[in-house]
Amino acid sequence: MTKLGIEAPWYTFAKQVKALFDSDPDINVGDLCEVEDEFFTYVLDITVKNHEKYLALDRVMQKKKVFGNATVRICLYDLENTNEDIDDRIELYTKIFNGNPHVRSVERVTDFTGNQIGYVCFEPEVIQFHDDNISDIDGKWNGLAQDIAKELFEDDFFGVYFCTAKK
Repeated sequence: MTKLGIEAPWYTFAKQVKALFDSDPDINVGDLCEVEDEFFTYVLDITVKNHEKYLALDRVMQKKKVFGNATVRICLYDLENTNEDIDDRIELYTKIFNGNPHVRSVERVTDFTGNQIGYVCFEPEVIQFHDDNISDIDGKWNGLAQDIAKELFEDDFFGVYFCTAKK
């Protein structure tokens, strides 16, 4: 008999981040750790072996995620630590998702006004992991990579959109 429970949303968020980068050899997402801090309740460590990916993530990833009375601090660690900067917002996502099998492509499109728009096109597949989801018979969270990316990255980073590629 399966025991049903309810997973706290901050644990679901940490699992989503892990699932998004689980196959990326350059990015390792640690476990969510509870901390005694006046500003944060939990910490999620992310180590990046590729400096360009680190810089790109550092520019666009939220460093704090609030869930009511629980706050998650996201800490990025650069394992290469070289000095370089990236200004092109579309190039940031190209570097972040380089080699990630959940991403089919990052596209650059010029709109009718001449502005550059970026699209991160995720594979048309469902990401699943156990999450005590009582609405799923196996207790799994089921979703798309584009939805995880929308939760994880800064929503004010205009001009780059997350979508699911055609089958």
